[in-house]
Amino acid sequence: MQQPQGLKFVCLSDTHNSHPHILEKGDVLIHCGDFTCIGDYKEVQNFNRWLDAQQGFKYKIIIAGNHDLSFDSQKYPELQQYTELQKEIYYLKKNFIYLENSEVDIEGYKIWGSPYSLEYWNGAFQLSPKESENFWKNINDQADIVLTHGPPYGHGDMSKSEVCEHVGDKQLLKRIKQIKPKYHIFGHIHEAYGISEEDGIQFINCSYFKKNYSVGNKPFSFTLPCREQKNR
Repeated sequence: MQQPQGLKFVCLSDTHNSHPHILEKGDVLIHCGDFTCIGDYKEVQNFNRWLDAQQGFKYKIIIAGNHDLSFDSQKYPELQQYTELQKEIYYLKKNFIYLENSEVDIEGYKIWGSPYSLEYWNGAFQLSPKESENFWKNINDQADIVLTHGPPYGHGDMSKSEVCEHVGDKQLLKRIKQIKPKYHIFGHIHEAYGISEEDGIQFINCSYFKKNYSVGNKPFSFTLPCREQKNR
């Protein structure tokens, strides 16, 4: 009997309305936020249609980012009055796996996701450095994969186009190193696209956009072995 090859993940972030026309095949599609520019109705509708068109994925996991303003109902409550926009947000949350400081179990792998990032500009889901330490305690200790929009300090966080320094979250890095997930996946800092490793953790900045908002970075993919599923 042929054994399953594993669970293949395809990851990208920061597509800003310019989603790739073709993705490599996989089982789990992950998008780490900033799928829009300002989170308006047409942008969210466009993203939903793109997600619908990605055939073959068993799971599609989404977190928002600092540009996806309409998903941050606490900071932008006035956007809740736009009926057509809210219908598109509802459609996304109903038909795909939307994580907002929450987790999902995908065939035995615990995946925890959050749209938050350190204060960078006046966008959605922003954390001050003072808020950061307590906030990241919410990450499940048993998480196999952590998704955040913003990067941890020192991994995929060099902002060469603006301040020319590391802009990642030191408290997030501390928490990730405590948990030791297999992967920490994020975006936000376009020009810091790439993969690095520390303490056996794979850190992936999967921003699709490059520096100066040009597209073209390749989505990352990896495969994890199938886990034996408990009887339900």
